[in-house]
Amino acid sequence: MLGIDYGLRKAGIALSDEGQTVAFPKGVYPSAWPGIKDTISDILAKETVSEIVIGLPLTLEGEESDMSKKVRAFVEKLRQYFSLPIYFENESFTSKAVSASGAAPPHKIDASAAALILQSFLDRRNQERGTHKKSAPLL
Repeated sequence: MLGIDYGLRKAGIALSDEGQTVAFPKGVYPSAWPGIKDTISDILAKETVSEIVIGLPLTLEGEESDMSKKVRAFVEKLRQYFSLPIYFENESFTSKAVSASGAAPPHKIDASAAALILQSFLDRRNQERGTHKKSAPLL
């Protein structure tokens, strides 16, 4: 699976293992269209990706924000080019959590946030399916 932490200037990208149990940071890329479309196309050409998970920023009350609308617009563009299923995962404070933890250098925070978003999705899905395994720490 491919995980995306979308921002107005850059996007963090993460990938899961083949068993879809562990997420790994891949990289941080400029998010301007069509560059990010080309980046995702390149990744899809090299990796076996069956689904995409993208972080959806919600407010503390669980409501959508102005940035949520921008993420949804980005997803609509993705759907025009890629026929993979795309899922949303609440991404509130993931970049701040990674930054505060010191788990990643500043230039890799968005990729680690994408891995955190993807890992959250994987953990929930695997738990619902009864195949939950302990998550590996994010790199």
